[in-house]
Amino acid sequence: MFYGAYAVADKLYFGLIIQPQIFAFFTLLNILQVYWYAYKWSLTKTCSAGAILCIAYAGLHIGFWKAEERAIANHNDGAVTFLGVLPAIVIAAGFFPEFYVCVKEQSVEMSNFFIMLDIMGGVFSTISLAFDHTFDYVASITYLIVVLLDIVLVIMKVYFYIRGTQGRVHGSGIAVSSTSSCAGSQYSSKTSETSPRPFANNDNVELQQLEEGKQPVQ
Repeated sequence: MFYGAYAVADKLYFGLIIQPQIFAFFTLLNILQVYWYAYKWSLTKTCSAGAILCIAYAGLHIGFWKAEERAIANHNDGAVTFLGVLPAIVIAAGFFPEFYVCVKEQSVEMSNFFIMLDIMGGVFSTISLAFDHTFDYVASITYLIVVLLDIVLVIMKVYFYIRGTQGRVHGSGIAVSSTSSCAGSQYSSKTSETSPRPFANNDNVELQQLEEGKQPVQ
């Protein structure tokens, strides 16, 4: 939202303007899917929540857009720089929970394809700024911070792979299940060894009857 307003006010390329809007749209869909599937919201409730979020997003977007335009018109460079750097700060803050989980689990549970796609998106978006009449250094911060933090994830993934902990979270589940199955088979074998045979008492009765000269009862 912050970068979308900055891109509109700064009159960047059309692709860079609609890019954050598309991201916001798919983010909204993900949020609504969580409440639809996990919390079993009704269709009416889900659509109403989506409409309210869209209205709130549009209002905030227009507000930041107009504030950015006024700052540019008044040559308030400090406000323009702040509104341009603010998206990068928000994006960087969003990476730190992922870093915490990766360090805690000693594994980066993100696909290589997703990380490389994110890096290439930041690289090509930065390159597109070079084809403008003037290179927007403030706008490039948002893309370069994504590239930098994704590279950190790649380095962490390689480090955890060398240590042998990469993917351990998913692998431990398989190990536990195999261990439990082995333990269950051992328990069943021990039970079969210690439990008496079901027909042991019947065999003893027949043997006793033969010794007494009686015909065993069938």
